[in-house]
Amino acid sequence: MPRRWRKVGRDLTSHRVRTLLVVLSIAVGIFAVGVVLGGRGILDLAFGENFAKSHPRSIEFATSAFDEHMLREVSRAPGVSEAEGRRTASLRYRPAGAASGATWKTIALTAAPDWSRAKINRVFAEDGAPWPPRRGEIVLEQSARLAAKLRAGDRISVEAADGTPKTLRVAGFAHDINSFPAMFTGFINGYVSSDTMGDLGQDERLNDMLVVLKPGFTTRAEVSREAGTLRDDIIEPAGVRVYATDAPQPGSHRLRDIFAAVSMLLQALGVLALALSGFLVVTTVSAILAQHTRQVGIMKAVGGRSDQITRMYFGMVVGFGVLAVAVGVPAGLLAGRWFADYAGGLLNFGSTKLGTPPWVLALEVAVGILVPLAAAAVPVWLAMRSPVVRAFNATGVSSATFGHGLVDRALGLLRGLPRPVALSLRNTFLRKGRLALTLITLTLASAVVMSVMSVRVSMLRTVDDLSTWWHYDAEVNFVTPSNAAAVEREAERTPGVTAVESWMLNSVSYKRPDGTENEQVFMIGLPHNTAFIVPKVVSGRWLRAGGRDEIVVNTDLISDEPSIRVGDTVRLKVVGDERDWKVVGVVSGQLMGPSVFVERSYLNGVLGANGAVKRTLVQTTEHTKDAEVSVGDHLEQRLKDLGYAVSGVRTMQGMRDNIASQFGILVTFLVIMAVLLAAVGIIGLAGTMTINVLESTREIGVMRSIGASHMAIYGIFITEGIVVGVLSWAMGALLAFPISLALTRLLEKAIKVPLTYVFSFSGVGLWLVIVIGISALASLLPAFRASQVSVRDAIAYE
Repeated sequence: MPRRWRKVGRDLTSHRVRTLLVVLSIAVGIFAVGVVLGGRGILDLAFGENFAKSHPRSIEFATSAFDEHMLREVSRAPGVSEAEGRRTASLRYRPAGAASGATWKTIALTAAPDWSRAKINRVFAEDGAPWPPRRGEIVLEQSARLAAKLRAGDRISVEAADGTPKTLRVAGFAHDINSFPAMFTGFINGYVSSDTMGDLGQDERLNDMLVVLKPGFTTRAEVSREAGTLRDDIIEPAGVRVYATDAPQPGSHRLRDIFAAVSMLLQALGVLALALSGFLVVTTVSAILAQHTRQVGIMKAVGGRSDQITRMYFGMVVGFGVLAVAVGVPAGLLAGRWFADYAGGLLNFGSTKLGTPPWVLALEVAVGILVPLAAAAVPVWLAMRSPVVRAFNATGVSSATFGHGLVDRALGLLRGLPRPVALSLRNTFLRKGRLALTLITLTLASAVVMSVMSVRVSMLRTVDDLSTWWHYDAEVNFVTPSNAAAVEREAERTPGVTAVESWMLNSVSYKRPDGTENEQVFMIGLPHNTAFIVPKVVSGRWLRAGGRDEIVVNTDLISDEPSIRVGDTVRLKVVGDERDWKVVGVVSGQLMGPSVFVERSYLNGVLGANGAVKRTLVQTTEHTKDAEVSVGDHLEQRLKDLGYAVSGVRTMQGMRDNIASQFGILVTFLVIMAVLLAAVGIIGLAGTMTINVLESTREIGVMRSIGASHMAIYGIFITEGIVVGVLSWAMGALLAFPISLALTRLLEKAIKVPLTYVFSFSGVGLWLVIVIGISALASLLPAFRASQVSVRDAIAYE
């Protein structure tokens, strides 16, 4: 082996701590790519495999009862490939044998005429669960494991239509990619046979129609138009009422769209981690070449050409990269698989036996080799331009000068500092180029960490803002419209209730000018002077008494239909009747989906409802979670005893907790990347301090020879690390505001939920404490090594 390559090997092995830090710096970038792109690649493979296997519906209609004859009529429509029906019901459950006062929770049950022949929105049993479900048994959707902590073999009591509890055995779990996870909805899903549904007192006729269209429908507008045709020409003329229509973009899944948008943020943070890794390589290679100034000069003096020396140092960088690939790729593969399993469980994408896509592995290797080479190009080029005479003038003590720059003179004005502190400040600003690169790395890492803290606080504030909008504690929803006066009278008699108000709810369609429809719109009829909400008007005004054909829309609808403006006349299809309405105002959305508000008395006349409502709200004497649950349970039982068809009760605290958990899932993704960036910063600071110690070896010897103690030298380098950490915190705090605002707005667009932006000053203070701690820890080992340098070794150091 040529001598120059033996030198490269010696350089890699003689300074093991330095080599370890360089390898870790590069490996962090590889690891970030493996986690973000590898995890996302596995998720995409899992989604593509499981979504296609489920044979998803093109259109879904929630309807009144229908039979097989209705399905055959729909199947014969020109654009329809096939149609199937299900029976769905929202019931209450609790563990079997629970005390009489135990809380009931919501479960959505689905039954098929014959699960073994179902072809649309297929459900796949997991872990050997029996399929199809047998009579008296229930198979739960897999997300119930986390949300309800149920296990196979458990027994649950499900409340039948007549109010009596029926015991069902949990036979196992199944994966339904077309079902929203329980963590997002707040209730669990279960699958039963038609016989079991009948045992629960439910109508065994179908009320959920799934339709698959023939190939050729490529846009949501085309699917929406076909859904309207089926509804208007076949379903409703046969006497079947359509309550809601879901016509998504072909091949689309709402949670996948959310993940794709959020993963863009994660990918951006991954690229940032990669860039920071590059800065670390630049810093380290520059320091190594600075240490090798005499060696480079001697090699030139004995005939070494610049291209030979360049190849030698590039070879050393490649050696670092190969070691980093050996560390980073396996770690990235394992973490990427973990991330995919974790996110796939939360998003209900399911699992796949396929591993990380090959292109991700190739990219990781390229990142480990090419990025360090690119980062080292400029330092190597500058080193090759260094004249030979500089090498022979090197003394082993740093040649960097101090005292001439503006910063140096400003530090010189500080008087009365202890000498170790003054020396630490001098050493910090002595090598300004390296300090700048280190500060860039640490500042960006600090800025992103503090930004993630602000995003988290913004999400929590958005949830807290619900209490300023919603001024009620529990809501009762009915399967069919119920007489408002009678319901309110009974609600007022319930202990703990202080005020009652009822709303009319109806699913409507927004008719776009091009003839297509937005079927996901809810119309809410409420008193114009309601005391149960305090709407935040964005533009226009709120409802007024006696207003005819006037509506207020929320920002969720504006997000879907940006062409709607205050003063516009829009056409809505309400119970089969198309009617023009004037938009008089826009209010902020409150995580309730696209909605329009109308004065209740006017809507009552439009619908001919005779005072029938589908939701009753109550205010309670106490506003704690337990009090709300207690009042809600008593009210629900009271109304059921009187024969009202109650579909469920929700408490404000329960809804708040559910929304907070949904936001928590999103924050978790961001925190994972923030931790990665913080790790990059710690490694960068530790590397810089190690190199500073190595370069100051002879200076340490001089200080030791004139009586400096171990603790004095220890304190110098610890203080230097803390100064760098605090400087990065200060600059990061300035960047945190625009970065956190941008992240919040990007996340807002991704999840289509308006977020209340709040800058977390407490997060900034907390990070200051953390950064001081990690700066001290990152400097600990270099400071210890510095304190252990003997005078003899220091004077002999080259």
